[in-house]
Amino acid sequence: MRVSSLRGRSFDGTAAPCRVTRALNRFLLAILLLLCAPVWADTLELLGPSSAVAPDGFPVALARKDASGVLVPLGAPVVSAEGAELKEGPAQPPLRTFVVVPRAGARDVLVRARVDGLEAQARFVLGPPATEVKLALEPAAPVKGRDKEAVLTVRMLRPDGTADDTGAPPVVRVSTGRIEGLERAEPGIYRARYMLPDTRYPEVAILVAFSAWPSPQSVHGTYGRVLVPLAASVNLPGTTEPDARISVAISGESFGPVTAGADGRFRLPIVVPPGHRFGQGSVVDRAGNVRRMPVDLNLPPTDGLACVLQPQRLPADGVSRARLLCATSDPLGSPVDDAKVTTQVRHGTLRGPVRAAGGMLEWLYTAPRVLADDERIEVAWPQRGPGSRESLALQLVQGPVQEVRATLSDSLVHRGSEARLTLDARDALSRPRSGAKVELEAPVGTFSPVVESPPGTYATQWQPPVSGSDVDVTLQARAWGPVGSEPARISVWSQDGGLYAGVSDLAGLPVPSQPLMVDGRPLMTGEDGTVALGVLAPGVHAVAHGVWTGLVRTLHVLGKDGPVSPLEAPLVPPAARLSVRLAPEVPVNVRLRVDGARVTYWLEDAKGQVLTGREVHVAQSSGSRDALESHDGRTSFTVRSDRPVSVSVADVATGVTALAEVRP
Repeated sequence: MRVSSLRGRSFDGTAAPCRVTRALNRFLLAILLLLCAPVWADTLELLGPSSAVAPDGFPVALARKDASGVLVPLGAPVVSAEGAELKEGPAQPPLRTFVVVPRAGARDVLVRARVDGLEAQARFVLGPPATEVKLALEPAAPVKGRDKEAVLTVRMLRPDGTADDTGAPPVVRVSTGRIEGLERAEPGIYRARYMLPDTRYPEVAILVAFSAWPSPQSVHGTYGRVLVPLAASVNLPGTTEPDARISVAISGESFGPVTAGADGRFRLPIVVPPGHRFGQGSVVDRAGNVRRMPVDLNLPPTDGLACVLQPQRLPADGVSRARLLCATSDPLGSPVDDAKVTTQVRHGTLRGPVRAAGGMLEWLYTAPRVLADDERIEVAWPQRGPGSRESLALQLVQGPVQEVRATLSDSLVHRGSEARLTLDARDALSRPRSGAKVELEAPVGTFSPVVESPPGTYATQWQPPVSGSDVDVTLQARAWGPVGSEPARISVWSQDGGLYAGVSDLAGLPVPSQPLMVDGRPLMTGEDGTVALGVLAPGVHAVAHGVWTGLVRTLHVLGKDGPVSPLEAPLVPPAARLSVRLAPEVPVNVRLRVDGARVTYWLEDAKGQVLTGREVHVAQSSGSRDALESHDGRTSFTVRSDRPVSVSVADVATGVTALAEVRP
């Protein structure tokens, strides 16, 4: 390119204005720069949740795209996280996936990625939201002997004081009395009846509320507590001088006077606040003499401990956790910051306590890896007396069916007979799973009722029709569940070319009939807790629970044909397919089983019952037979030969024959 030949000349050879020359030079220089400059059109994207994430951990993925938006191999990226640990996720080429596990106390996590000069970063906010749980009673100081119940109001509030409705309904525990009829009154506000205990002595009631997030089975959430002094209205009996006037002062309040009868007996109505064992009595006799003395109110020790366990149902998987919260109170109703509370657990493990403001104590419970039906957590505060103790039951449950093995007694079934179909269902730890839901499907024929024996093994008999044109038939069988009751997780997976979502509880048991919102479009899961999502366009999509609004799954669809991130294993195992060939009906079946050189034969009717007393012809191509045995209609013998032998067994009456090769 001869740029210099154009300098200072017009195209017809005459002198050109200087401004034309400079403009032309700039144009040609720009072309040269474009031709020589390297092209860095690739982009790096960090894909993760678009809403608040649970502190347990969450998935992220790293994607690299070329200038046209097509995914390309990622190479070896350098990925780091502030406020969290990173673990390698499942392989999903060309994506790289990671699991981000926030550190204790972190409020947000910053993830950075770098590869080949490209950089990406994303910040994720941890839940639960900064919510305050407030409890209040009306009346605020109920009195035993006068009040039977009080209205409890539990409010979940954001930092700005507005109601927060993103958490689960609160779990409320009380040290004495009971809670009845907890209901949602309005967004973020719940009401219940606090029923005062039947005892007549004064004490302090400790009410503790825990609001789980993002699901009702989450260990995360916000708690609050209130200490309620329960005074007691009683008639204090006593005996003094006849006609004397008696009064008693308790905690600065005076009661009386009343006049004793001629026999010196009296009853003085008093209201006794908790924590005051003695009152100051005053007796004035008929002569006006005043006598003062302490009055022992004979109050028993009271309970100064109340605990909440959340959740109260865990999978026995060795990793799932529950949160134990305990509140303490002295006899007067004030929190105790240095209470020495002890705990014992039968099977799992407890870590703690961690002290919080207001005399609150926290422990984390981790479930064992073995099933047990007697798990309890015993909590005691010995210094406060024998009544200050809690015994909390925790249910350990088995996970759902994760693997199914299906077998059929015969791949060739004669019309009019039947075949035994067996399903072996196991959980993620390869333990037999009883109580599963079994679904069977066949284009022809019928199934007998399913029988479970032993636990985790399900059997049925399939009976093909006596007549018909079908030759090759496919049976379908699946086992799943059993079902759960409270939602804890939303999972998404790909199956048969489509996307599916499912709702499960903390143990992974599918929860049926759950409302979901997919980008605002309502869906409802079926009896197995799953639902097809339909076609999702490329982009970011939110799959959220219709009631527990904090329970959200963010999906990244990276093209018309995928991939999609993140994806999990199917909530319900796919159906097993068993191929069967149908043969014409026969009056008798000849069965032949070979085990090394040992041969066993028997005859069955169309229902699989062993027949006895029929004439049978046995032949073999060479060698001999010995060690003949017969038992329960089955006959066995050993083939003696130095080479393979063909053995045939025929029913003489019908000519039905079975043939097998024996290799001694």
